[in-house]
Amino acid sequence: MKDLHILIVGHACFPDMGSEAGITWNWAWHLAERNRVWVIAHGFARPLVEQYMHDHPRSNLHFIWVGPLGWWDPWKNPTPTKARGIQLHYLLWRHAAVAAAQRLMAMESIDIVHHVSWSTISAPPLLWRTGKPFVWGPVGGGQVLPWRFLTSVGRAAVPELLRNLRVGIMPWTPSLRRTVARADLLLAANDESASVLRRAGAGHVELLPDIGISAELLQPPSPERAANPKLIVLWAGRLVRWKGLAIFLRVAKAVRARDVRFLVAGWGRRQWVERYARRLGLNDRVVFLGLLSWQEMQQRFAEADLFMFTSLRDTFGTVNFEALAKGCPVMCLNHHGVGSYLPDAVAIKVPATTPQAVVQAMARHIDSLATDRARLRQMSQAGYSFATMQQWKDRALLMEQLYRQVLARRGVNQTSS
Repeated sequence: MKDLHILIVGHACFPDMGSEAGITWNWAWHLAERNRVWVIAHGFARPLVEQYMHDHPRSNLHFIWVGPLGWWDPWKNPTPTKARGIQLHYLLWRHAAVAAAQRLMAMESIDIVHHVSWSTISAPPLLWRTGKPFVWGPVGGGQVLPWRFLTSVGRAAVPELLRNLRVGIMPWTPSLRRTVARADLLLAANDESASVLRRAGAGHVELLPDIGISAELLQPPSPERAANPKLIVLWAGRLVRWKGLAIFLRVAKAVRARDVRFLVAGWGRRQWVERYARRLGLNDRVVFLGLLSWQEMQQRFAEADLFMFTSLRDTFGTVNFEALAKGCPVMCLNHHGVGSYLPDAVAIKVPATTPQAVVQAMARHIDSLATDRARLRQMSQAGYSFATMQQWKDRALLMEQLYRQVLARRGVNQTSS
């Protein structure tokens, strides 16, 4: 079978990373095992990628760097704490990415174009302008923060309410409707985003998580974890209010079992978090680990008994798959990507009713797990088994099949190798 010539577009791209950068990298890296792949990405990670490619050559994989866009570019010298102006930057970067794609197509025969990140309904890509078969997704951004939880996010309530309103009108915006109408294949990362795309005019949307698991992340549960007398509950993410960290801390306060240790790993403004923890009297129960490297986080997942994902709105959350890859089961709200895709055998999914009801339900589940290690071991094994079926290599094979279906519908002759 002829190989495909694929253009992947993702704003951030580099190896050994989660989130957007890891999504772009893994699609490109694994698709390039069987096909020729070009990647358009922002140039801030160019030294990292070029060093990795020098150490791990893959002749079928090529990079085109777009940016920094100028002295004002917030990603000129990016750091985890500097994101001011990033939305405007990305809207402009989309235009630069299309121009780069058109220059590439003047020199190379490209079969299909796939925009993978940022993949949000709020910033539809412009790659349909290339005239090539165009795939978008898996798309997120259609999820909203439940209105009963607005009181849990403090001063962020007004921005979240405005965001909810914006998502509500997105199906009728010309930019989204135009992109939806011109996409040959639309993939959604959760039910909420699929619903927005359908209301924007999509006739068919397929559900697919926007994340996967690299084989090297898989690590069977260690017997030492089960022997630990303390139950370790881990939370990880940015220290922003919509990630639900306040709910996690209230759960830590409500849990009655004494042999439970709560860990918080993440970056952002710690002052409000630590003040809230002190107010709840959690100084001896919650440990703040600060910002950990990606490799350090993988070790924490391997040691934890339970990963709590309290995000009040999230497309999916790479950390959930990273935890399951180590046999660490998940507790989360039953909505958005985790609600759409994680099976009950690997995740305790609590209905997103009210903050108080969620806190009480999560605390009860942790108290139960603290005295029922057999159930915890069962969930741990199920989580690891589930993770083995979510590998990027399998995602790439599925995506290649979808590409070929798109090309067949278009009646396009595929490029020979």
